[in-house]
Amino acid sequence: MKDQGNTAAWIQLGHVYFDTDQYQKAINAYTKALELEPKNADVLTDLGIMYRRNGQPQEAIKSFDQAVAVDPKHEAARFNKGIVMMHDLKDQNGAIKVWEELLEVNPLAMAGNDQSVDQLIKHYKEGHENKTSY
Repeated sequence: MKDQGNTAAWIQLGHVYFDTDQYQKAINAYTKALELEPKNADVLTDLGIMYRRNGQPQEAIKSFDQAVAVDPKHEAARFNKGIVMMHDLKDQNGAIKVWEELLEVNPLAMAGNDQSVDQLIKHYKEGHENKTSY
């Protein structure tokens, strides 16, 4: 039997570690939450972000892919997968493809810093270095 209270507690603990840059502890807490509730796209996305910050880009990609499998319209998972592909795996074409798929889900998706995802794609296709830090 699933205990929703325990799931929420693990997620909350993961968020505390996330917010305090304790990556491995956040990974452990989110993993525990996912053992209880494996189809939580938000937790899978947060887990992916923690894997990235912990220097594990391949694990981050897996988490983002799992989040999208659970919720194909999950914009944050799609956007962050592109970030990991661009900045950690140095796969510009792969990142652009992921972001173009995001635009199919939401043509008005934002990249942060008042920049739309379509502007971000255009920026990279024009070959400029990204001056935004993520």
